[in-house]
Amino acid sequence: MATGEAPAEVAAVELPEIFKSSKEAWDKVEDKYAVSSLAVAGVVALWVSTGMIWAIDRVPLIPGVLELVGIGYTGWFAYKNLVFKPDREALFRKIKDIYGEVTGSS
Repeated sequence: MATGEAPAEVAAVELPEIFKSSKEAWDKVEDKYAVSSLAVAGVVALWVSTGMIWAIDRVPLIPGVLELVGIGYTGWFAYKNLVFKPDREALFRKIKDIYGEVTGSS
């Protein structure tokens, strides 16, 4: 141990399953440059949108107005889609249809 070597039990530790599956998925990717570029673009877009939200939040009147808009839209959506049974059933049917289209099941 005094030589700075790792103990034998630490050297034999296996990687968790998530690292193995992500490495396999990465190895299957044909265009690694495009995937890497998309990942970097996603991180940059997230950073820019965070900066924009921070800048909007710093304007004194806008956060309160946006909060009122959100509360108003939530109330309108609940009244339009959730209060009456036929509207509620139509909303659930539409959600199930969209879910079926996304997942490919019927």
